[in-house]
Amino acid sequence: MFVYRAINRYNETSSVCDRKRSGRPRSVRTKKVVKAVRERIRRNPVRKQKILSREMKIAPRTMSRILKDDLGLAAYKRRTGHFLTDNLKKNRVVKSKQLLKRYAKGGHRKILFTDEKIFTIEQHFNKQNDRIYAQSSKEASQLVDRVQRGHYPTSVMVWWGVSYEGVTEPYFCEKGIKTSAQVYQDTILEKVVKPLNITMFNNQVWSFQQDSAPGHKARSTQSWLESNVSDFIRAEDWPSSSPDLNPLDYDLWSVLESTACSKRHDNLESLKQSIRLAVKNFPMERVRASIDNWPHRLKDCIAANGDHFE
Repeated sequence: MFVYRAINRYNETSSVCDRKRSGRPRSVRTKKVVKAVRERIRRNPVRKQKILSREMKIAPRTMSRILKDDLGLAAYKRRTGHFLTDNLKKNRVVKSKQLLKRYAKGGHRKILFTDEKIFTIEQHFNKQNDRIYAQSSKEASQLVDRVQRGHYPTSVMVWWGVSYEGVTEPYFCEKGIKTSAQVYQDTILEKVVKPLNITMFNNQVWSFQQDSAPGHKARSTQSWLESNVSDFIRAEDWPSSSPDLNPLDYDLWSVLESTACSKRHDNLESLKQSIRLAVKNFPMERVRASIDNWPHRLKDCIAANGDHFE
């Protein structure tokens, strides 16, 4: 069919080029206008469509078509990220390469990843994903109660550890007690981590991971780890300012919070019980998948030259 039309067009016009289009020619979405819009977006990609439309005296609907159809653009939400300087980026690349080499051939499955997070008694809420289908905003508010937020809600700091072999019990840090190096050693390390040599890892070689908090990287803490666990990632070996390289931060905390805080709690004890239950029933397939993603994220960090890669 295409060949027939081409031959027929040549016989009629002595050319295989498309015939001139019928109908009214474009008066606004011209190549010149599209190019001008492209240049404005290039100079300022956060420019709002409404303002752009007003500045260029182009109807909002037409501007939308230029952006979407002619330029192939879509509006994305601006994202937040942890603070990274040039030195931190270089540090992340160096440390990521070292960790990849150190835990090659499945070695990452022998790591206990740990972290701390503050939980509040308030209901977990995801602005992006929590949607209500209704005919109006008013109807939506009537169908489902608003997620209420108070000033300074009751909260608790939770420590948690996860590995390919299992997860630890959550440890609730007492409010008002500063988590110094000694407190960290006497409570979390001595009472929770040390027994894991037998209960979780069956006296096999495994690695303990923690972030670079002052109490964690203290010399006394590093000495305690040397004496009580088979292996650990030293403070100077873990990439600074890298929550995107810890399975708890980049995946598991959000899952735990959405389960434990699916509704508002009346008091702190209710919150703690809910966290304990959520940890007890946490799906190990999710934990293992998240841990298996860790080497890939190290590679992504290297490929991004230590910058944000999500």
